[in-house]
Amino acid sequence: MLDLLFKEKCPFCYNYFSKLLSENLKSRFPQSILFEGSDTKLQFLFALELARILNSDTINSSVNEKWIKNYSHPAVNIVSQIHFKPEDDKTKNVISIKQAKAIENSLKTTSDYYRFFIFFSSEIYYYHDEELENFKKLGYSTDIDYSIEPLEYNTFHVKAINSLLKSIEEPPKNTCFIFLTKSREDILPTISSRSQIFKLSSNDNTLNFDDISELIPYYPIVNYENAYGFIDKLIQIETDNERTTEYILNKFNSYLGTLIVQNPDLYSSILNHIKIINTALKMYKANIHENNILETMALRLVRGY
Repeated sequence: MLDLLFKEKCPFCYNYFSKLLSENLKSRFPQSILFEGSDTKLQFLFALELARILNSDTINSSVNEKWIKNYSHPAVNIVSQIHFKPEDDKTKNVISIKQAKAIENSLKTTSDYYRFFIFFSSEIYYYHDEELENFKKLGYSTDIDYSIEPLEYNTFHVKAINSLLKSIEEPPKNTCFIFLTKSREDILPTISSRSQIFKLSSNDNTLNFDDISELIPYYPIVNYENAYGFIDKLIQIETDNERTTEYILNKFNSYLGTLIVQNPDLYSSILNHIKIINTALKMYKANIHENNILETMALRLVRGY
């Protein structure tokens, strides 16, 4: 059954799906699920655990579990800008029409497994150990060279979504589509309206901001002096606590996410700042010099765009 880690971090989803799976209600299992929240890696693990449990009754259940925990199960499919790509698909920034057609073709064949298609945004990325702590706790491989990020509005090619709608509405037996998002607003309504939506984020229950508390007084960042003070403090935290710049920026973005909930009137301005920091994170992953990244981010935070 579902690990107690999920009971701690996302109790509603833990209780809902535990009941659904333990009372032999597999026939009522959702055919399309949309998870929303700030912890996309937790969503990914939860989706994989659902796939593991639903495939536990098939032949060679121990082999199925090993496949799933190594991301190699033939019926548990990851779909992103860099996964589930046909050889002739040259697109890089979207989940494409060719990928959608490949999914459609795969559904034409029968399967003895419970099939999953897990959609999220991704690019080549190498993790620090602390970022995969939950993977280790659950026995999943930490040999991952790609990011696990929420779907964004422009991640899907519209025609790709349209070609998948019939399968999402009327999938073959024992098939589930799962979409990982920060918010249902980040994906086209044609998908969200056909999915059961669950808030799944560890921030609701366990996340605290003690390790970045010295950054918080600098926000909102209203002038250049304030912005460079923010950067200096970020570097100090990085040095004193042996944290990466990426870790601190991700944590600060999570803090901004809580501010949006508490201050809905500031939604647009805070969201712009989250996007600016996300851009800095992408630059960081691209191995751009850290000083250039932080200076550019500081200037943009002052301007607000």
